[in-house]
Amino acid sequence: MKPANLILLLFLLFQTTFISAIEKPFGIFVINHDRSEYQAMSQNWAVAFDELGRAYFGNSGGVLEYNGKDWVLHQHRSKSAIRSLLFDEQSQRLYSGCYEDFGYWKRDSLGVLNYYSLAEKLNDYKFSSERIWSIVKSGKEILFQSFPTLFIYNTETEEVKSVVPGGELMFLGKINGTVYSRVSGRGICKIEAGEIKVIADSDFAKNATIRFYLPNERGIIVGDGKSGLHILKDGKTKKWNCEANEVLSSKDVNSAVSIGDTAYAVGTLLGGLYIINHDGKILSHIDRQSKLENNTVLGMALDHSGDLWLGMDNGLSYVDLNSTIEYKIDMDNAPSAIYSVIKHNGYIYIGTNNGVLCSKFDKDYADLDFRELSLLEGITGHIWKLEILRGELLCGSNNGIFKLDQGNAYPLSTAIGGTDFEIIEKNGQEWLIESTYFKIRMFKRENNQWVFSHFVDGFEGACRFIEVDHAGYVWISHEIKGLNRLKLSDDFRKVVSNKYFGLESGLPTEYQLNVFTVNNRVVVTTGEEIYTYDDLTDRMLPFNKLNNTLGRFKKAVNIVNADQDHFWAIADNEAVYMKNTADSMSFVSAFTLDKQFSFPDKYQNISINKDASVLCLENGFAILPNESNDVYKHQPLVITQVVKGKKGVDNKGILLPLHNNKVLELKNRDNSLEFTINSVNYGPNDVTYQYRIVNLYDDWIEGETETENVNTINDIPHGEYVYQARAVFSDGSRSNVVEYPFVILPPWFASKTGVVVIILSLVVCVGLLIVFNKRILEKQTYIIEKKHTDQHKKNESTIEQLQNDVLQKELENLQGKLTVSANALVEKDRSINTIKRELEVMFQKLEGRFPHRDYDKILKVINGQLTQKKDMLDFEQHFAASQSGFYDGLRQNYPNLTPADLRLCSLLKMNMNSKEISILLGITVRSVEVSRYRLRKKMELEPDENLTKVIMRY
Repeated sequence: MKPANLILLLFLLFQTTFISAIEKPFGIFVINHDRSEYQAMSQNWAVAFDELGRAYFGNSGGVLEYNGKDWVLHQHRSKSAIRSLLFDEQSQRLYSGCYEDFGYWKRDSLGVLNYYSLAEKLNDYKFSSERIWSIVKSGKEILFQSFPTLFIYNTETEEVKSVVPGGELMFLGKINGTVYSRVSGRGICKIEAGEIKVIADSDFAKNATIRFYLPNERGIIVGDGKSGLHILKDGKTKKWNCEANEVLSSKDVNSAVSIGDTAYAVGTLLGGLYIINHDGKILSHIDRQSKLENNTVLGMALDHSGDLWLGMDNGLSYVDLNSTIEYKIDMDNAPSAIYSVIKHNGYIYIGTNNGVLCSKFDKDYADLDFRELSLLEGITGHIWKLEILRGELLCGSNNGIFKLDQGNAYPLSTAIGGTDFEIIEKNGQEWLIESTYFKIRMFKRENNQWVFSHFVDGFEGACRFIEVDHAGYVWISHEIKGLNRLKLSDDFRKVVSNKYFGLESGLPTEYQLNVFTVNNRVVVTTGEEIYTYDDLTDRMLPFNKLNNTLGRFKKAVNIVNADQDHFWAIADNEAVYMKNTADSMSFVSAFTLDKQFSFPDKYQNISINKDASVLCLENGFAILPNESNDVYKHQPLVITQVVKGKKGVDNKGILLPLHNNKVLELKNRDNSLEFTINSVNYGPNDVTYQYRIVNLYDDWIEGETETENVNTINDIPHGEYVYQARAVFSDGSRSNVVEYPFVILPPWFASKTGVVVIILSLVVCVGLLIVFNKRILEKQTYIIEKKHTDQHKKNESTIEQLQNDVLQKELENLQGKLTVSANALVEKDRSINTIKRELEVMFQKLEGRFPHRDYDKILKVINGQLTQKKDMLDFEQHFAASQSGFYDGLRQNYPNLTPADLRLCSLLKMNMNSKEISILLGITVRSVEVSRYRLRKKMELEPDENLTKVIMRY
């Protein structure tokens, strides 16, 4: 569905004029586009189409482009209104005229539409507030018309010249290769080779406001804004005496185009659009009252499919002249919800949410007047089904099931809630099986009448749809949840088996399931895709053959069989008519419901009649032909834009050429591409776009949405690729496949140059690495050798230190022993001296009683124990061993020291006091002090210097 802020779909109900059998009736509907949708100014003056079917509108804000999906406004440099347009397919230029300028628009290699002024080529011409109102092509010349001047552009020489017409020049028109215009005061003229020649000079021709020219068997029809349509023939003009002119003469005709060979579209400033035939009969009329946007038609043109576009004083209107679909909408009188529409035996019956409306009716559906309908008595509430079965019209309703005939309702049962029904046969007996709110009812055909027989035992529950398959199984779908397959007893009185089908049976959901049959095959709609029952596995499987054929219609929620070989599949807002045979399935036609209208909630239905299928809507219905001869002319698919390097919303990327003489090569960093494709489609039916990248992923892919026409491919690895795209139309046909080959170059390091650079770099690096490693090796060798030397020295030092430590330990040990020995000698002498004194005291006390001889003997023994010279020599030897260099140092500094002085120094080194020294040396303390004094003198010590501390230094 094309986006439209205000889309108005209308069927022309008010026409009473019939056309001849050789003329095609116009099934017309209109889609209006207002400025809020296309984002430009309200007024649209002219309409043109290019070779691809894209529409261009001369808007008051510039050239407005529309491709059926997107709107783009191209502003003139002066930002003035574009009053006229002409597309030349030969040069593929869009010529335009505006205020004091005219020229052409042309797309560059990137697909961008650029403007080139031709007025700048004029020599010595000065504009005087002129506007270009019309443009035509005549041979190799393009003619631009303003009121005071005719401008002629030669497409071969590219020269531009101006021609003064000798009066006010009116709008240009071209009939059978000849260009016509009206020059005030001169008459109607033809323009040939730059010359303006008068061909009619009547008063009407001189003064009329002629705005268009049309071919006709009677001559040339000229449209005058003041008096309507006139016939120009053989230099004479006369007012056309026809039915249409009686109306148009007062409507200010403004523009017109031929529709085929039999009709015209005439736009007016006061009365909207009129469709008339070549005899001047009005075939159709669309105006503001019949939902046209407004009554002022400023410009018009036919698109490539033969449909009409109107440039309006306020907006744009698309008029589908070729639609085979007719609408019957009555917001005031039609029921708010219509569920079924059936014509039967000269009556029409309409099922609603509040009973059945009916009346006598033998006309076309479009001629129905809802005000003539009345409610059938006896039927109230919701109507679930109206269907003709074997010549009888049956109605399933909230009140039960009824037979309808000649405007009357005949109840088959008074039990409430008949939702669906089917006819089955067994042993030559016809049965009518009906699903209800609670149970299954059975009716038996007796004496050509349906007679209630019984309820089926063994199953209870609300049923929505009921189907009977080729094996006799009864399939029932619940209105909300559930799908059951029942096997009935031979007499149809009870259920002998009941299997529930849900998630464990292969279905994707258990909710909103609807069951139908297509060619006697059970199918189930799920809202996403269609499933079918597989006898071999006793499971539900996706019906791939049907889903692939239906495309987006696989989301259908209702399937209605039209006949043995055709069925309708109905989705949320669209329906497709399918042909189904044993060998194949194919599209016949498709239809998208305009968003202005809608189905009744959760009830999409089509009523099948002999002459047409009726799509049931809110406040009306749409009439769809069972067999459509409408062949829509699909426009080719083209690539309209290619962008590289676009990543993120704010990054616009860089445009690439749309066509290349050679394959486009892109740097590796430009490995993200965005392709915009389009097949122009103005009608309500959507177009699905698919694409693939050959050599990257070969399966066809749809965009984020099925109608998305912008494909973004990011992070493409280096390699050679071909982008391919195609369009799939609603009728099942496919467009041409467009291609865009391109190459993503490898990263620089993977290219040939990169490989050479890398190899050279590796060689240099290896060389540098060798040199570097050599230096490192030398350095490491030096460091190792130095480390080894240092370690050796350190080891030697360590060994020496260890040896010194050992010696020091031994020395300390010797010193300790020496100290102990010295102290022991002192203590020994002190003890012996003490004994000796005690002996002397005792000897004196005994006074001769102690023999003197014994005393001397004892005294001799005692004196023999005192420290002898030999002990002292041993002490000095031990001292010298423990204090290596002590004596040498003293002798070196004090060479006048005697051995006695050195002995005293050794005892002082042992930190012995004078008393201890006196004992050890066997002299008095006084003698020790004198010796110390003399020693100080020899060593020349100062009075404040401590003798012991000085000696301790050695």
